Amino acid sequence: MASVKEVLGRIGAAEEGAGLAIRPVRGWNARRIFVDLPFRIHGGDPTWVPPLRMGVYDRISRRHPANQHQRNQLWIAYRRGRPVGRIGACIDESYNQFHDVRWGWVGFFDSFDDPDVAGGLFEAAKGWLRQQGIEHCAGPANFTTNDEVGLLVDGFDELPVLLTLQNPRYYEQLWTGAGWEPLEDLWAWRFEKPRTALSDRQRKVLARIQERSGLRLRNIDMENFEADVSRFFDLYNSAWSENLGFAPMSEGEVQHLAKQLKSIIKPEWAIGLEDAEGTLIGVCIALPDINRILVRARSGRLLPFTWARLLLGRNRLDHARVFALGVRPERQHLAAGPLLYQAIVDHLAADPYIATAEASWTLASNHRINDQLSAMGATRSKVWRLYQQAL
Repeated sequence: MASVKEVLGRIGAAEEGAGLAIRPVRGWNARRIFVDLPFRIHGGDPTWVPPLRMGVYDRISRRHPANQHQRNQLWIAYRRGRPVGRIGACIDESYNQFHDVRWGWVGFFDSFDDPDVAGGLFEAAKGWLRQQGIEHCAGPANFTTNDEVGLLVDGFDELPVLLTLQNPRYYEQLWTGAGWEPLEDLWAWRFEKPRTALSDRQRKVLARIQERSGLRLRNIDMENFEADVSRFFDLYNSAWSENLGFAPMSEGEVQHLAKQLKSIIKPEWAIGLEDAEGTLIGVCIALPDINRILVRARSGRLLPFTWARLLLGRNRLDHARVFALGVRPERQHLAAGPLLYQAIVDHLAADPYIATAEASWTLASNHRINDQLSAMGATRSKVWRLYQQAL
């Protein structure tokens, strides 16, 4: 079997003739170019929400806690010496052990509308994954489904919400033209305050269920935030375990995420559902959509003005994202999901500023949750698509 160096050498030899070179990211300067590239490609689009540079540096850092069970590699495409595209590949051993597969993930993809650039990047990522013994790859994901995931294929008219991927329309042709096949669609649901409500009959039914079952709703305890977040995400590892693409989160990853969310989370929007014995059986978390502020931070840096806008404006935003909602599989017969829906809808409706919200994402194949969201007045607003290739 050819080495990674030989595979990339053959790719590079063919590409250099067209003035194109795919180079692995090594060193601080290459990482700076990797983080900066989306700003070169998309910066002229006023609807593009720039990612916070420090967040991207954090995710690709060797010190990120996910690297305890992940390996990754990054590449940049150069045409005549100018960077024109980027990509990353990841192997998550926790995911592969949990599902008993040899999968890899492809993400951090950005490119001008150039099939040669995209094709070269895809071949570099797939070549590295093959060399690591990977049999199948999926994407886009930065780097797994615990991060931003999916290629936007419908719903370009709305700004992306916090922690979701955004891309131009031409990306779909770059992926499908390179042989990627659909794996699963991910849906976003839009709630509008005047149209979103439970009927009196629904509320009476849920009240009877809650009374008979002894279930209790409570908000996250900010004085014991880290411990409560650990409980919430311990439930995540149970509630989402049967979903396609589920990747277990380690305690280090959970606490890392908790630190990122603590400054923006509202306690009344982080809701747990406990049974009569105090066991957490369901959770729902909504977040203020600070992308409405970050869209104005064109540099991707938290300069003093951006900090001030976040501090002063985060509690007056008119849009929210329902970030997570799940129930332990063995307790779903208790109608715990609808109880959590009712609680989060009531809390969002009580906020004087919130006018709309997005629940994202749900698997297109998860008919139970999609039917429940539709019954509450939500409308499907976006579609992301996961793609796959056999190696």
